[in-house]
Amino acid sequence: DGTLPDENFDCDGNCLVDIDCAGVCGGDAVVDECGVCEGSGIADGACDCDGTLPETCWDGSSSCELCPDAPTNYPDWDLDADGVLDNFNDYENNGSITAKVLEDGQDLSSMGDMIAAFVGSEQRGVASAYELPPFFGGGYAFLMMIYSNETSGETLSFKYYSSVLDEVLDIGTTVEFQNNMILGQANAPYILEIMTDIDVVLDFSAGWNWFSLNVFSDDMSLNNVLAGLEEGSSTYIKSATAFADYYDGYGWYGQLSSFGVNNTEMYKLFLVYDESLEFTGAPVDVAETPITLSTGWNWIGYTPQVPYDLNYALSGIGPDNGSYIKGQAGFADYYTGYGWYGQLSELSPFGGYQIFMVNSDEFTYPSDALMSQNSQVGSDLADSFHTWDVNPHDYEFNGSATIEVIIDGMKINNDDYYIAAFDNDECVGLSKPYKFPLNDSYVFGLMMYNNSEYASLNFKVYDVINNKYYDISNDFNFISDMRIGNGLNPLVLEVNSQIIPNHFEVSSAYPNPFNPIVNFDIDLVNSSYISASVYNLAGQKVDEIYKGNLESGNNTLSWNAIGFSSGIYFINIESDNALVSSQKISLLK
Repeated sequence: DGTLPDENFDCDGNCLVDIDCAGVCGGDAVVDECGVCEGSGIADGACDCDGTLPETCWDGSSSCELCPDAPTNYPDWDLDADGVLDNFNDYENNGSITAKVLEDGQDLSSMGDMIAAFVGSEQRGVASAYELPPFFGGGYAFLMMIYSNETSGETLSFKYYSSVLDEVLDIGTTVEFQNNMILGQANAPYILEIMTDIDVVLDFSAGWNWFSLNVFSDDMSLNNVLAGLEEGSSTYIKSATAFADYYDGYGWYGQLSSFGVNNTEMYKLFLVYDESLEFTGAPVDVAETPITLSTGWNWIGYTPQVPYDLNYALSGIGPDNGSYIKGQAGFADYYTGYGWYGQLSELSPFGGYQIFMVNSDEFTYPSDALMSQNSQVGSDLADSFHTWDVNPHDYEFNGSATIEVIIDGMKINNDDYYIAAFDNDECVGLSKPYKFPLNDSYVFGLMMYNNSEYASLNFKVYDVINNKYYDISNDFNFISDMRIGNGLNPLVLEVNSQIIPNHFEVSSAYPNPFNPIVNFDIDLVNSSYISASVYNLAGQKVDEIYKGNLESGNNTLSWNAIGFSSGIYFINIESDNALVSSQKISLLK
């Protein structure tokens, strides 16, 4: 119409610039810190709500309206919602971590998520999700200050709150605190992995199995945990305080079936067959799983995911509170000023253990996944011996003795010997000597087994170098959980120098190697009843050469190995139910 448009508008009345919060085209009204257009901003430390202070909501925001309800599982890690540990003044030292939280390699974090750091159950830090600029890769990171009164050595564990899931999740990553530590930065955050379920496999043997679990699921009932076992194999399970039987077509029933499997406890399971049990669960939060120990015997599980040296594993137990620990195939004693020492050199996942306490205590296993150096002896049962053999799974009970052997007034001073315990003719214990570090003497740590209390045990010693067997005149009754002697005060057993028996000689086998017939001579002073048998490398009897009386003088026996495969075998000769000779032969075809 020939006139100019108003400022900031075109001829049709359309605004050509920004409209302010008051709706004015090109206006200068702004929203203050309290979210009010042309408001007066923060006064006296808070926004004004028509002359009153606003309500502080659960996430630290302010509102003049009613605050929304906090999520059901929102943690109380940061009550004042300032992103800093509420009681940071309690600590002298600190360090920082810039972290991202991943699950199976994926970043699932969003605004409103939180993480917290802990030493044991004590909170040491907190951080909320912080949006990263695209320059640093985007996504969310957690910028956390962590506090301690130690300069180093404490193990930090972490928990993660997902606002989307409204759940607190365990983080599997642990960190050792160092004063002034700086872990990660915005362009290269330190990765914390959410703890996810893992698959574990427990290999069980026919007979008795001592075991524990270091993973857990929502359903730890016997019928769920042991569901993978074949129905015809499962029979019985017990803990220190309860038991259950297996009923075909029904499942487990008994006291223990109502309790379920506890990660802190050890169980004894009897199976008919060898089995592998598969189970899926989340790894145990070791730092949050204390084990309470009472005076006397305690059946304990093992919660870490890696083996630990015995002294490191039990470092949380007070000095002199524990005196003895055993697994299914080894044991160790506690020595004041030195620590734990014995056959049992480390504790391992899925292992079950019995520990005897002089004083009550409570401890957690280490949770830093560090392996301390193993300076102890290993289990004797791992060192097989063809003549004598024992399977711990055949027996419900065990006990131990630390033994010093004297032959003709001389202490054994090397490891070229074996000692074996027998219940009648059944080998129920086997050990080699080891040098005890506190006095450099050689002792045998002998674990013995039985299914009956008060069974009478007798003992034999084998000299590897001289291929001689000695009888020990001492015997005693087996008692479940017995522990006789230790490295400083061993049980002393003496033997005479007579080979068992002393009234004949056995020649070396000839020819050796052979194919297919091997011979050996037995020179007898008196007529004697003997048996001669052949064993394979696994200690299994594969053939019988002779069984009966032989006349005095020289006797020649032979073994025809037609039908047997090439390999190493052993000829064992017994007289009066005592092993008198064992020699290796080689069949070459």
